[in-house]
Amino acid sequence: MNWFRFGNPELLLFFIVGFPLITVLLFYGLHQKRIAMLLFQSNVNTLHFRRQKLQAIMLLLCFLFLTVSVANPQWGIEPESVAERLDVMLALDISTSMLATDSNKVRRLTRAKDMMLSLLDRLEGDRVGLLYFAEASVVVCPFTRDVNTLKEFLDAITPETIAHRGTRIGNAIEVATTRLNSDQDRLVTTEIDSNGQKVLILFSDGEDHGDRAIPAAHAAKKEGVYIHCVGVGNSDKSVPIPLLFEQSGYKRDVRGQLVLTMLNEEGLENIAEAGNGNYYHVDEGIGRLLDDLSRLEKQKYRISSGGEYQERYQVFVAFALILLVGELLVGGWMNRKEVR
Repeated sequence: MNWFRFGNPELLLFFIVGFPLITVLLFYGLHQKRIAMLLFQSNVNTLHFRRQKLQAIMLLLCFLFLTVSVANPQWGIEPESVAERLDVMLALDISTSMLATDSNKVRRLTRAKDMMLSLLDRLEGDRVGLLYFAEASVVVCPFTRDVNTLKEFLDAITPETIAHRGTRIGNAIEVATTRLNSDQDRLVTTEIDSNGQKVLILFSDGEDHGDRAIPAAHAAKKEGVYIHCVGVGNSDKSVPIPLLFEQSGYKRDVRGQLVLTMLNEEGLENIAEAGNGNYYHVDEGIGRLLDDLSRLEKQKYRISSGGEYQERYQVFVAFALILLVGELLVGGWMNRKEVR
């Protein structure tokens, strides 16, 4: 009965102690009055005694309602409702190759962030987490429905803050899979259906210096995680990687040769296929990605109303006043009837 409570339950002691005492005193007084009237009057109207009993009952009920009102009864919490959501982990490649500009002269990092920001605006009601990855991977924002917080983390990543060389997509998939499953396990007590599907969306140019991406994607698939990949860059032309804080201007290898980068679409397509997902190019926008997300089975969960109990003592005060007025009216009506 979590929808009802007393704000001052200790004051119900007045009812526990006072109600029996007042009941005994009222009916004892009526009994003594009846004996006295029968001794000194030969013709007593029995309706007189009925009226007094009715008045006594009304006074007792009046006392009951007043006591309950003083205890401050409260209710008004709405029952829990059931909603649906997806758990989506967004993974952003922050390696130095994402600083490259392709034919449109816009950095890959900027293009990826723009699509992620548009996606966040469309994932209303879903829980979204944010992961950055390069050679290492870190969850910078745990699952939340607070879109503004996620946008602040994305805004904090700028070309000037990137200094991460190398990319290990397999590690990113493993970290994201672990977080998707462990976070859901912590919520199992509130879930009513834990069969909802989980999603990892990788935003990357596909350059990978590890060899665990495909095995990690297969393992994630077995854990119920869908992996979608969003390719950023140009797949038919290599471009140099600008280095903001080095005089050379572009990234070079140990022999001084210019390092070129291009979008590895095939690698990302293979990862998406192994992870039971799909591949999209960033230029396609978010339409097809959202359509695929909408087809996934969402997780059902309970929502508490989150409201506050409403004080309802006024209702009981009103009943008490009605009974008190009624008792006075009954007494006056009966007195006039007896006079006639």
